[in-house]
Amino acid sequence: MSYIALYRKWRPLVFEDVVEQQHVVKTLKNSIVKDRIAHAYLFCGTRGTGKTTMAKIFARAINCLNPNDGDPCNECEICREILSGSILDVIEIDAASNNSVDNIREIRDEVIYAPSRSKYKVYIIDEVHMLSTGAFNALLKTLEEPPAHVVFILATTEPHKLPATILSRCQRFDFRRITTDSMVGRLERISQESGVNLKKDAARRIAGMADGALRDAISILDQCISLGKKEIEYNDVLSVTGIANETFVSGLVDALVIKDVNKILGLIDRLNSEGKDIPHFVSDFVIYFRNLLICSMTGNPEEILEVSEEMLKLMKNQCSGFSKEEIMGIIKELSSLEAALKWSAHPRVLLEVSLLKLCEGYYVDENDLKQRLSALEKKVENGIPVSKQIPSPVREPVTEPVRAAAAKTSEVKTPAATHSGKQKANVESIAVWDDMLKFFKENGKMVLYTNLMGTRAVELGDRKIGIVLDENAGFRKLIVSKPENIEFLEAEFRKRLGREVKVKVMEEEDLDNQPVKNSQETDEFLNKAKDLASKLNVPLNIIDE
Repeated sequence: MSYIALYRKWRPLVFEDVVEQQHVVKTLKNSIVKDRIAHAYLFCGTRGTGKTTMAKIFARAINCLNPNDGDPCNECEICREILSGSILDVIEIDAASNNSVDNIREIRDEVIYAPSRSKYKVYIIDEVHMLSTGAFNALLKTLEEPPAHVVFILATTEPHKLPATILSRCQRFDFRRITTDSMVGRLERISQESGVNLKKDAARRIAGMADGALRDAISILDQCISLGKKEIEYNDVLSVTGIANETFVSGLVDALVIKDVNKILGLIDRLNSEGKDIPHFVSDFVIYFRNLLICSMTGNPEEILEVSEEMLKLMKNQCSGFSKEEIMGIIKELSSLEAALKWSAHPRVLLEVSLLKLCEGYYVDENDLKQRLSALEKKVENGIPVSKQIPSPVREPVTEPVRAAAAKTSEVKTPAATHSGKQKANVESIAVWDDMLKFFKENGKMVLYTNLMGTRAVELGDRKIGIVLDENAGFRKLIVSKPENIEFLEAEFRKRLGREVKVKVMEEEDLDNQPVKNSQETDEFLNKAKDLASKLNVPLNIIDE
């Protein structure tokens, strides 16, 4: 007999053998025992969680000549014929390749005929979400008025793509992702029966790579057994699957902490020369930084992370080299890289560019002052030079004469001239604020009014107004700072003050750290800039910072 793949050889034959789906098993067995068989079932869940397997067990159970407490006997004539695929009463259809209206019309024409050997005629339609709109409409008529001897079992990984009319006519069962512990238990049993000793750490690595899909895990184990070794170790799994080990990943993280570009490029060259899967490596890298984030934000990461004690200790040390904001920024950058690699013919180049960006801190949100300061502090602490050059914005093409003038001045940032020492900003209160609060109350702006009661409005400069809340007013600050509320406040100030202003919501402690602008110096600077722009006949873009 030819070789049978392990995932087929170990496919469950009774309900109890299905891993992690007890909630589905209990309902289906009870329906069989009490003879309450529905005409249509929908099995939903990610790949490798047992949807098709459960459908086949159910098809045998409702047709079995000698059922045992809802389970098929797998010994009677009907069960054996269903297992061998020789019976015509159980039809399995792949909707990915049979998704046309004509394919479903054939089913509609066949269902009127009684089953030839069994009690029920069962149609198992896999990947049902792949059916066309016309095919769904053709199937709907059959589901509305099915013959008593027909049972439909629809399986899909994407139930949201099914029409509501189909969903409402099926009993829906959602299959859970297989947990790591359950996967490890099944892998150890399979390897033992196969005469191979599977190490615990190797089993957990396989389970982690499978990402909740038991079929994927068994396929990886099958590949490892093909090595011909009597004992499968952790490195054997890495060798077979072409992924980097955690020591390599942690070494790359150490290089990122100290911004060692040479070491980073050397590690990537090693990764590439060893033939490792770069997209898979990036996926593992994202998970590694996710683990670092958990280590930095929780007191007991060991309750969440499934890593060895040595690796957990290493991660706790490494996470101190990054701020939480930096780790979040790195995860965002690596996730973007992971998506881009799917379409790239040069994965190594993209990986190198992304890692160099991480070294330079380009992943930090330029609009987030806290992240920018944190990145600068890290550079100073690690002795990394800080570039003084500010990248110029991308502009539309211009003619040569204007280009020469624009090179001299096209964008001017007003200097935030401050006095030395810790001083408060000009905290002169704005007289119109009380009238504005009264206006909010009288005109039904109760959300704004109730969150602004007891506050004051102060001048922070010629074009900026601060709304000062009490300390620890985090929730109120969040409400008032909504874009639509800020826009409304700015409009009201504009009407009452007769000038354009920007509104900033702050607490008292924020006001203490607000720099004082030297308006005379700023005005003098702006007048010179305007005069120069006028002489050169170029537009002047003033950015108030």
